[in-house]
Amino acid sequence: MIVCKPPIVEGVLVLACVAGLFGCRPEVAAPPAGPLPVKVLQVTAADLAQQAVSPGQVEGVREVEIRARVTGILQSVHYAEGSPVKAGDLLFRIDPAPYAAALALARAQWAQEESRARQAAEESARQATLFKQQAASRKEADDAEALAVAARGARDAAAARADLARLDLEYCEVRSPIDGVAGRRLRTEGSLVNPVGPDGLLTTVVSSDRVWVRFGLPEADHARLFGGVVGGANGAEVTLTLADGSEYPLKGRVDFSSPEVDARLGNVQLRALFDNAKGRLMSGQFVRARVSGLPVKAFLVPQTSLIQTPRGRAVFVLGAGGIVEARVVGLGDARGAEVAVLSGLKAGELVVLDQLQKLRAGVKAAVAAR
Repeated sequence: MIVCKPPIVEGVLVLACVAGLFGCRPEVAAPPAGPLPVKVLQVTAADLAQQAVSPGQVEGVREVEIRARVTGILQSVHYAEGSPVKAGDLLFRIDPAPYAAALALARAQWAQEESRARQAAEESARQATLFKQQAASRKEADDAEALAVAARGARDAAAARADLARLDLEYCEVRSPIDGVAGRRLRTEGSLVNPVGPDGLLTTVVSSDRVWVRFGLPEADHARLFGGVVGGANGAEVTLTLADGSEYPLKGRVDFSSPEVDARLGNVQLRALFDNAKGRLMSGQFVRARVSGLPVKAFLVPQTSLIQTPRGRAVFVLGAGGIVEARVVGLGDARGAEVAVLSGLKAGELVVLDQLQKLRAGVKAAVAAR
């Protein structure tokens, strides 16, 4: 069925469609008024010590194994595990009775030999006098002298045995040889201890006032920081970052640098010495060691000013006429919130610090008023 519309209705519909087309067009955004204001940093070259970070482990400068030096029954323990001890403090006592008896016997034997040596010396002197008076033969004088020498030897041997017996008795008291912190006891009262084998180890004492931190540097980092020279790392400054992210307040110095590259790990082993008077560093603790090496000309810029480009990491530089340039840079090590730039910048250039999402190479910008 054909429906006929009056001309007036068709005209209204056409006007409505045209109004709808033009009335729904989005408004075109107005171009920005003037250059984009940005904050900048004028970079200055400085001599910065090159750095490298490596995992390390703490160990005591002096870690002493406390061992039994005589065989016997462990009689008593005289320290608290994990407590500080002084050099000479009594830690363990081994039953001294057998060694006290052995010492008494050795001293008695020494007294016998001392008496015999004195008697032989007197007889030798008498025979020598008689020989001078031609009342005794030379053989009698020589025999008496030989007996006197043998008696003196027997006396000295007995004295040495007495000294050994005295030492064994003294070894029944096991004392700390150093100041430090005593570890857990490995043998309990009533145990038979023996200097030979694992039964002789009683505990350990670790000196805590100074510690070493051992770590390794990859061969490339060692060459970059110290020129690859044998011993070049000796005396280098080292800082530590602890497991909780805090920085150890005292700095250390490298006191040992291996003269060779570890064939298994491909790195150079280093050791740094740290003061540890407050005992914050514990033997066996894992840390991150940051070692400083030879200085190099570099610029420090905030890490937040870096952008990623297809050619690598870059920064925006505000150039002549306010034109922004994306400058690819060579980076060194990070230093807190900043990073060292080794190449790609010149002294005095202006590095853009903000508005990075809005900027593009070739856009015009201006230094924001403070």
